[in-house]
Amino acid sequence: MSKLSVSRAWDESRMILARDGRLFAAVALALVVLPQTVIGLVAPASPGATPGTTMALFAVTIVIGLIAQIALNRLAIGPSTTVGAAIGRGVARMPAMLGAFILLMIVLFLVLIPVVLVLAALGAVTEPGVGHEAPPSVIALILLVAAFCYAIFQLTIPVAAAEGGGPVHLMARSWRLARGSYFRLLGFVLLVFIGLIVVVLAGQLGIGSIVALTLGPPDPMSLSALVISLVVALIQAFFTVLFAVMLARIYLQLAESSVQPSVPKSGI
Repeated sequence: MSKLSVSRAWDESRMILARDGRLFAAVALALVVLPQTVIGLVAPASPGATPGTTMALFAVTIVIGLIAQIALNRLAIGPSTTVGAAIGRGVARMPAMLGAFILLMIVLFLVLIPVVLVLAALGAVTEPGVGHEAPPSVIALILLVAAFCYAIFQLTIPVAAAEGGGPVHLMARSWRLARGSYFRLLGFVLLVFIGLIVVVLAGQLGIGSIVALTLGPPDPMSLSALVISLVVALIQAFFTVLFAVMLARIYLQLAESSVQPSVPKSGI
């Protein structure tokens, strides 16, 4: 198995974005900026949002986000293709990727339930009560376990873009590729997530506050909601593209010593 070099993936990503940046921008505008802006305009985050609406929007966001990630990875992996073909690949592989995502959620819950019970018995975390929101300690634990798991299974996205197979194959293939490079993959995930959280929060709190003071509160279908959602969507699109391209190049590095006939390579 090839040794993973994140710096090499970064150098290759810069070359690809400098050469084909317009293709990635087109996918990001169609599948990240537009949906996120519409959702933020129609139903901005507010205490009055109904649980049903929130869940429906969350589900739509996940599906479109998976399509976007697969399409962006397809462009970054190569060989050269069109934006339409990349999006078509994303749509075709989305069911398998969604199945892998659901399997990952099941694994997370199976891991978290006994861990939370043990830590609650030891007094390390507060056990959530029935009908109450999870306490911060449990939320922090969930995020930590999710990051540790996602470090391995993030590779299901480029695998879905480049290879065939169903959800189980995506999970198993990602596991095999990640062996020996876990801590580098974990560092990559944490770096991207922390950067995204910091920038998005800065945008929402900084720009959001300025927009709210200038244009009024971000009520549904208001100009204020449109501006805030557009700014946040553009920030998310930037990180989505950067994460996808680097992940695709990481995948190709790890697959170098065990490339399957169906796995295309760009030659970079």
